[in-house]
Amino acid sequence: MEESKYLKLARQARAENNSEDAKNYYAKVREEDPENGEAKYFHAYYSLYSGTNKELCSRFINLCKSLPSSISLIKESPLGKDEQLKSIKEIVDSFVPETWAENKYMNSKNAGNSNFRVFDYNEIKACCVAGMKALKDLGDKINELYSPDPLAKNLAVSAWKEYVALSQKWYAYAVKGDAEVYAEKIKKYDPSYQMPKKAGCISFSNKR
Repeated sequence: MEESKYLKLARQARAENNSEDAKNYYAKVREEDPENGEAKYFHAYYSLYSGTNKELCSRFINLCKSLPSSISLIKESPLGKDEQLKSIKEIVDSFVPETWAENKYMNSKNAGNSNFRVFDYNEIKACCVAGMKALKDLGDKINELYSPDPLAKNLAVSAWKEYVALSQKWYAYAVKGDAEVYAEKIKKYDPSYQMPKKAGCISFSNKR
């Protein structure tokens, strides 16, 4: 499938770490092709920090919600499987660290303001919960659509590993017993995997 002018520019901006241009060009791609899964995800991704701090939580939750449909749109696209998985890998690589990065950012903003909290506890918790669920669902969706492809399995495992790690840290907000279930799934493809120990206490601090 021929790469459109705006898609080429969006990818170039992404490679150059130019988030503003990437956001704008992906918006153009969405106007031309609303069913482009890459543009659907990356427009939401690059829009994450473009609003006010008060909009950040809702923007992150919207990003999480965009993942399953973005993956499905890529699967349904005319791209060959290798190109589809390449695009999905770029999505996975960008999203997997984002829940933790979001938590660090929100806590750092609070730490720098002694007189008031930029983000309240419920906002931080909501982002943690949404991010954990999105990681689990991302791995599940890739596994559902592309099993038994080895690269797809690796991508699913990458998302599941981060889900388990965060579930062990924020265990009060994860589905009870889910971390153990997903740890066993991971071990089927990575026998050397060791499930992280559960944190001694629940903390939303930015220290990992």
